Amino acid sequence: MSLRDVTFDEALELVRSHAVRTEAEAVDLDDLPGRRLAQEIRSRIDVPAFTNSAMDGFALRAADAAAGAPLPLAGESRAGAPLAGGLPPGAAVRISTGAIIPDGADAVLRREDAEDLGDRVRPRVAVEPGAHVRHRGEGGRRGDVLLQSGHRVRAHEVAAIAAVGTARALCDRRPRVVVLASGDEVIGPDRPLGPGQVYDANRPGVAAQARAAGADVLAAGLVPDHRAATVAAIAAALDAPVAPDLLVTTGGVSVGDHDHLRPAFAELGVREVFFGAQIRPGHPLWLGRRGEQVVLGLPGNPVSATVCFHAFARPLLGHDDAWDRRMPLAVTHRSKIPRTELLRCAERDGALVPMAHQGSHEVSGLAGATHLAVVPAEAEVVDAGETVRSLRLT
Repeated sequence: MSLRDVTFDEALELVRSHAVRTEAEAVDLDDLPGRRLAQEIRSRIDVPAFTNSAMDGFALRAADAAAGAPLPLAGESRAGAPLAGGLPPGAAVRISTGAIIPDGADAVLRREDAEDLGDRVRPRVAVEPGAHVRHRGEGGRRGDVLLQSGHRVRAHEVAAIAAVGTARALCDRRPRVVVLASGDEVIGPDRPLGPGQVYDANRPGVAAQARAAGADVLAAGLVPDHRAATVAAIAAALDAPVAPDLLVTTGGVSVGDHDHLRPAFAELGVREVFFGAQIRPGHPLWLGRRGEQVVLGLPGNPVSATVCFHAFARPLLGHDDAWDRRMPLAVTHRSKIPRTELLRCAERDGALVPMAHQGSHEVSGLAGATHLAVVPAEAEVVDAGETVRSLRLT
């Protein structure tokens, strides 16, 4: 049974419950950033894998350095070329950062704390046992969990994954997305505007947001305001040889004479989950499902489409964005309608400054925005300094 005019939080819960699911695939290190792990990553080695030096200097017994007398040098341990054999009694070994500590040594004397005499070294300071020594396994043991299943890999984490001996990781396949924009008035930026025409903002905008959310965009098409053409375009998208997991449409989802998407969805067997949300911008929001495929109908105004994609399509693509962070509004805000408002804001000095243009048609209100702020439907006035729920725009 379809729901109508759901609240903001109800819409969030509904899209989260209908998030697309994809099969797992092995992914190389170079392609890991932004991917969601389908299996935990465990360390294949102790970290570090061997006891080594944290400094360039001399490996020795701490007790031998205490006297301050010159110690004979019994060779060198370099990174990748350890000393053959152990440390003779009363001697020292040249050592570089990362090189294996020879058997018998329990400390490293830093180069700057020593007088290098060529074939001998004179300690200038005493050292404690364990000084500048990295012990095997102190950073983690073989079999320890490095990252949990479901974690979305960040670029800086690839080094950690590689360092524990993992060359490929099992990840969820990237969701496949098709974007369809509707409207006879929409034209490309390579043509001058005619009477009543607007430039195509939704196709490039929504496609960019989908890619930023980790999806593969299969196609981005434009559909005229014609019933048969709308049905044909949706059918071609949903039934393509490489079919989308998520179909995102913009415009044509309301109740006007030229809004053909909802009857087209019904004709093609897409079950309506909900229609309409008590939010501004984005009231004519639509969610449907056909088998494993999910369809999200966004409003046609570019601001509404952009805001609603960030709020509702990202959860469909597996992003568990939290709306529980609270930040203060920098200025007093007065609501004009009894709907939850999603204000475009810029962060300044830890507070949210609403953009000057908040209309669903005012695209300049997107430029420079860093956050969405949630003004509850019941809040007629939010005073300056009062905190509201917020989400960073990415």
